[in-house]
Amino acid sequence: MADEDPRVEFRREAEELLARLRGLPDDDTVKAGQDFVKVARSAREFATLSKVAEAVSRQAPKDSTTRRYYAQALIETGHATVAVDVLRPLLKDKNESAEAYGLIGRAYKQIFFDAGDKTSPAARDALKQAIAAYRVPFEASPVRHYWHGVNLTAVVTAARRIGLRVALDLDPSALAKKVITALKKTPPKDRNPWYHASVAEANLALRNWPEVEAHLRRYVRGKGIDAFALGGTLRQFTEVWNLDADPERGRPLVDILRARTMSLPGATLDLSPAEVRRLATAQPPSGQPEAVLGVDGPRTYKWMQIGMTRGQAVGAVRRKSTGGRHGTCFLVKASLLGLENDQLVVLTNHHVVNQDGTGLGIRPSAAEVEFEALANAPRLDVAAVVWSSPQENLDASILRLGSPPVNIDPLAPTAYLPVLGETQQVYIIGYPGGDELAISFQDNQLIDHEGPPSGAPTVPGRVRLHYRTPTKEGSSGSPVFNEDWEVVGLHHFGGKLGVEKLNGKPGIYAANEGIWIQSIVKAPK
Repeated sequence: MADEDPRVEFRREAEELLARLRGLPDDDTVKAGQDFVKVARSAREFATLSKVAEAVSRQAPKDSTTRRYYAQALIETGHATVAVDVLRPLLKDKNESAEAYGLIGRAYKQIFFDAGDKTSPAARDALKQAIAAYRVPFEASPVRHYWHGVNLTAVVTAARRIGLRVALDLDPSALAKKVITALKKTPPKDRNPWYHASVAEANLALRNWPEVEAHLRRYVRGKGIDAFALGGTLRQFTEVWNLDADPERGRPLVDILRARTMSLPGATLDLSPAEVRRLATAQPPSGQPEAVLGVDGPRTYKWMQIGMTRGQAVGAVRRKSTGGRHGTCFLVKASLLGLENDQLVVLTNHHVVNQDGTGLGIRPSAAEVEFEALANAPRLDVAAVVWSSPQENLDASILRLGSPPVNIDPLAPTAYLPVLGETQQVYIIGYPGGDELAISFQDNQLIDHEGPPSGAPTVPGRVRLHYRTPTKEGSSGSPVFNEDWEVVGLHHFGGKLGVEKLNGKPGIYAANEGIWIQSIVKAPK
């Protein structure tokens, strides 16, 4: 168990370094800033990277490497056009030009795929710019710059797929074969996971599925592969290669990669309600999970499917007046929450729905619930608040619906807390940030809790759990699951710096906070 989130210390170090860089920095301070930018890039801390890189660039405007890292951070944080402006001067730098061309290609690729109308003049121009940028380094040295060739193959394939007449002198199959030929010249000792990802992607253009699967297996099980890296691969496979459109081999392959991503620490997976429904029962081709994930493939895939099934019992709390999402809730048998009947109820936070509409909460008459992961799910009125506990205590409300939901299996609370002192993961399923399009499956590392044997609750009868904050915050009222997809807690708040540690430990950290489900079960009703 770790008491301190490394990101908190990392950001604290960044603020101290920024204060020195903005003063009268000496050469050692500027060098420290340059080194910090490299570390921030490896840690994928792009918002922090941008701040430090800006400060370093003011002191060392000719430092082209820092400028390149700065541009990458801009792309990662959604500022692609600005990144292009930062990168263009680097094209004249012989040490940075190849990387700069690649990042320019990436920026324009993102602009193209973000476009609502990919046949518009602006989108077509972005695609042409991406192709032109990737071509320069790859054609100059295919062996040295094979990753430019992989991306060039991908964007040309995408252009052909949607009927855009660009770069007609380039053939995707010929490009893919050229990339594979170049990759084969890589010495065996240098064939790292990224090498295997590149071979797999080049073989996508040839639809050589055995080769795709064989190299993906080496990639997803390789040293240094994390949920963030796999998330990038998933975006490339869905946005650029459009594998979801191939129900026979492509879509199942994406599903298998989703399962692998969910099994890794720090995963955040955004899925449409329709995708959740499909994944709960989808069956990949026989042998494909093993081909990609190894002998544990079927078990990993089945584990993901259980999570998808659980997700169907997670509902969005909406305001009747606007239809907008206000929070999250989940379906449970009343008897499992300490009530004396077996009707189905939903559990959410007091600050989402409460009897008097106090705080941020809304009255039950103003709320409705929709289980979006069900096909043609109706919006159900909230008939009454059966029981509640205020925000400063358990922050919980049990709601009775106007009509019972059908075809949903209620969630099962567990009587046990995860054991501290071991690496334990907990999972949130909810609707983050009021997003209208996605259900978010989030993985968090358990930090601490106030339960037995050594916990020290500050409020009698209330046991809190703290867990790491992933990329996105979970919504208020979401269920917190253990590794067996049993409900261990009610998500309460999260994504904040400055949360006090539990059990009287000094200091603060970044954490999500949940209320142990048994605190709610055992509360007087």
